[in-house]
Amino acid sequence: MNLQKCERYVKLCYKSCIFVAITLLFGMTFAIIIPSVPSNELLGQGTTEENNIKVARQVIDAFNTGNVSNVADFISERYFNRESQVDPIRGQLRGPSEFIDTVENLRIAFPDLRHHEEAIIAQDDKVVSVINVTGTHTGNFFILPPTGNKISYEAVHLYRVGEDGKIVEHKAIQDDLTFLAQLGVIEPSSPEFVPFFQALTSTTNRTG
Repeated sequence: MNLQKCERYVKLCYKSCIFVAITLLFGMTFAIIIPSVPSNELLGQGTTEENNIKVARQVIDAFNTGNVSNVADFISERYFNRESQVDPIRGQLRGPSEFIDTVENLRIAFPDLRHHEEAIIAQDDKVVSVINVTGTHTGNFFILPPTGNKISYEAVHLYRVGEDGKIVEHKAIQDDLTFLAQLGVIEPSSPEFVPFFQALTSTTNRTG
């Protein structure tokens, strides 16, 4: 009788050990697999890169529409625009106020301003967008009075997105030579450069 009890006890312990082992193994597997999948993917919200691209496209929408009512949704309070540093006054601005100031000034100068997205890519917290900028200079562009000239030039915008999903930094690499030539700010220094400047100032092959 005691032997039978011992056998039952051993079998019970064996089954318990198997159950614990399976539970631990499943738990370890779950712990290994789950962290490799971002939480936003599990929730069906897309990858971090996809969300960052959506944020960058909100910037494009703001420039195209002039609507800055929701800027705080995608521009961080820590937002730093490297492009505004050329101006000692605007260079002091940070956060949504800097972004709003940029949008408003550009749309005063170019009421029909359009940012046409040509390409956009994201990796980790960085987003790069290639934009064709078009518009008509019918308002003051900071110190430059209206010329009535049309613009069409290429620009590459680089954004860094913070952990809160808002843009914290911006830098642009753009074709300033074409932009300034189209505005008439710079002109050819000698006759042999005239054809080159004519090509720069032509917008017919840039607007698509």
